Amino acid sequence: MLGGGSMGKKLFIGYILAALALFLFSYTQVDLSLTLSRFSIYQTIQKSFQYIGYYQRPTATALYVGLVGIFFTLYGFTLFAVRRGKLSHVGLWRVIIALTIILVFSYPAFSYDLFNYMFDAKTILVYHKNPYLVTPLEFSGVEPWLSFMHWTHEPTNYMPFWIVLSLPAYLLGFGYFLGIMWSFKALVAGAYLVTIWFIGRILSRLDAKHSLLGMAIFAFNPLVIFESLVSGHNDVVMLALAMIAYWLYLQRKRLPSFFALALSIATKLMTAFLVPVFFLGWQRNWALWAMIFAFIAVGTQRELLPWYVIWLVPFYALLPRLDWMLTIGTGASLGFLFSYAPFLYFGDYNPPVSTLKLWCVATPIMLSLVWIGYRLICPPNRPQV
Repeated sequence: MLGGGSMGKKLFIGYILAALALFLFSYTQVDLSLTLSRFSIYQTIQKSFQYIGYYQRPTATALYVGLVGIFFTLYGFTLFAVRRGKLSHVGLWRVIIALTIILVFSYPAFSYDLFNYMFDAKTILVYHKNPYLVTPLEFSGVEPWLSFMHWTHEPTNYMPFWIVLSLPAYLLGFGYFLGIMWSFKALVAGAYLVTIWFIGRILSRLDAKHSLLGMAIFAFNPLVIFESLVSGHNDVVMLALAMIAYWLYLQRKRLPSFFALALSIATKLMTAFLVPVFFLGWQRNWALWAMIFAFIAVGTQRELLPWYVIWLVPFYALLPRLDWMLTIGTGASLGFLFSYAPFLYFGDYNPPVSTLKLWCVATPIMLSLVWIGYRLICPPNRPQV
């Protein structure tokens, strides 16, 4: 009924339970200065969740690490099921849709960026100001959101097309904070679904046998789920437009393709690294290396943040036979998600948090490299899938 037989049903149930657990955990991280509802019953519930997140930090950290472990275990089983033909296209999409519906209503637990997106739209629609010319702090005394927002001392650094997209999302919230927050989450969730869809469409043309695997590599990557469906980062909107651009390129619609790529760049600048790839013939491996270069280039200038890994995932998902890249990408995803654990435990970024974060990131990546080396020395007996 769920597609893919017994395995499909088990994965569906597993992801539903994991998503519900992540949904509940996300509300342990609601900022102490933020009241999501004025209903007294809800406030009592919210405070009990916040008590776990802020005053029972070892428990919150253990819950978080457990959730990460559960999602990576499910990820492994999902890729295994797809490779073995035990999860159908319909079954895959049913799990994806269920995940999306649940997590679109989660709290952006691991980042404050979503609130800055919301305030940029509010700056235009409510205060009739240009967010590139004013800072949120200039609205002190009249703006209640400033009590929980971060990065209030500088104008927006988000790209123009993203701000354009944010305006209808703000309006669809009808002036209610939760409605606005969920509208922005829905916008990002829509981009997540579009990205998956076009990965499938692209691979149906280039590598039809592995199109379902490519979709699963992106859709169920836990870092993609946590950073897109929970935290609501706009990187996946940039990637959705890049996938549309590549699909149009394959259709030999060069001008619409370049326009879609330009919109992707105007959403977030990193896909500018794909411009040379566009003019050189847009091969999948070239696009992957271009985004790897973008990732490394950013890393030479500033700290690499967990959601930056998302830039790479759809591009190696388009190369589903590239097992070594999947291994490294999975190791990086695990490491960067674990990097939240020291902050959850200590509640600040004072020593030894920075050192612990580095070890959290480096250890899974190093282990993935060791695994690749082992496979090169002792290749599996079975043929490559």
